[in-house]
Amino acid sequence: PASAKARNDIQEGLDAREDATFQLQRLNTYDTIPATFTKEQLATIDQIEIACFGSPSAVKAWLQNIDIKEGYQDLDEEEKKRLGPHGNGNVVAACIGTTSAKACLESGRWNATDIYYPKENPGVDSWAATIAQASGDVYERKFWS
Repeated sequence: PASAKARNDIQEGLDAREDATFQLQRLNTYDTIPATFTKEQLATIDQIEIACFGSPSAVKAWLQNIDIKEGYQDLDEEEKKRLGPHGNGNVVAACIGTTSAKACLESGRWNATDIYYPKENPGVDSWAATIAQASGDVYERKFWS
């Protein structure tokens, strides 16, 4: 089972195995729909220091809500990239893996040094460790500034 929006990396990797003793059939069992923040939620964005992303679609949804809050909806993608970190709500990104981290980087709205992700073994446990690392770094930056 997979999300209708999920990439085909796993499927293609399994299909490419020459030693496979199985047949693969992808089933899209759910779809992700971006959340639109309420006015109250939008008002709290400035208090957020770390945004945690479990998928590229979560990155996209976060940025869509930032665009609404800041009035960036009418900017084209190149203009949004030029916003830099201000265009992401000035948050550090803590990502579950490299795919989500790459989505942050490719958006042009994060500095590479503000994107945290496990270099190996992506998953919930390593994501939790990544969030802890990001939290410590954010706290340390605040201490020294």
